[in-house]
Amino acid sequence: MEALGAALFLAALAGFLSVVLVVVARKFAVEVNPLVAEVEEALPQYNCGACGFPGCSGFAGYLVETRSPDAKCTPGGPELQKRLAAILGMDVGESTATVAHVFCRGTDREALNEGEYFGIRDCVAADLVDSGTKVCPFGCLGLGSCAVVCQFDAIRMEEGVAVIIEETCVACGQCVKACPRGLISMIAQGERVAVECRTRDKGAQVKKYCKVGCITCQLCVKACPEGAIRLDGDFIVVDESKCTRCGACIEKCPQSTIHPLHWVFIPAKVPETTGEEASS
Repeated sequence: MEALGAALFLAALAGFLSVVLVVVARKFAVEVNPLVAEVEEALPQYNCGACGFPGCSGFAGYLVETRSPDAKCTPGGPELQKRLAAILGMDVGESTATVAHVFCRGTDREALNEGEYFGIRDCVAADLVDSGTKVCPFGCLGLGSCAVVCQFDAIRMEEGVAVIIEETCVACGQCVKACPRGLISMIAQGERVAVECRTRDKGAQVKKYCKVGCITCQLCVKACPEGAIRLDGDFIVVDESKCTRCGACIEKCPQSTIHPLHWVFIPAKVPETTGEEASS
């Protein structure tokens, strides 16, 4: 009899608490804007953090609330940007598809290595104690920290240098944050010319440790008929708005540091619009 009474009491208590939970849930329920769900559904669901939010849900809520033209889903590319603008009634700004690039070609064959590294296989750790085997203090350490953070397997290590696999890269930017030497940057899709070195050392010193390092001789600057190349502080930079890709700088570079680039960018897969959405 006592067991039956206890069971009935527990059942009544469970029922009462269930009612309380339902009342509280309804009273404190947060009304969700249906546009948030629509925007989130349009996103590629990579949850890569490129937008500044840990996931697509947070980005969708922010975009619906602010309608900020600066808020972009980089992996989705320009086409997704247009679709989101259509959903929210925003103006579409100019947007260029981008991809990551490692500005170093100092492979084990081209760059001087000394000693042997036995520390943690992490570029940040090696850079903190200056323990990489590569003599160049500005070159790729080759320990693959960028590859570890890339959830899309878009980075591989080749002869001591990180290489971006452009067909897989979605431009999330995580590798940019991971590189302790600032060698990875986002570049525009398509053809361009790039100086593949970020050393700050003088030419004579660079020649001692890297066959393809920039010696800032400025022969490329003098060779460019469009004035598209200049020495900016410690670096030779190319102004893409002026560059005609004539190749004069590439021919003149004694270190073969300047290269033409052509990326085939594949944007994120975005859910297809229905005929009803397209007509609206």
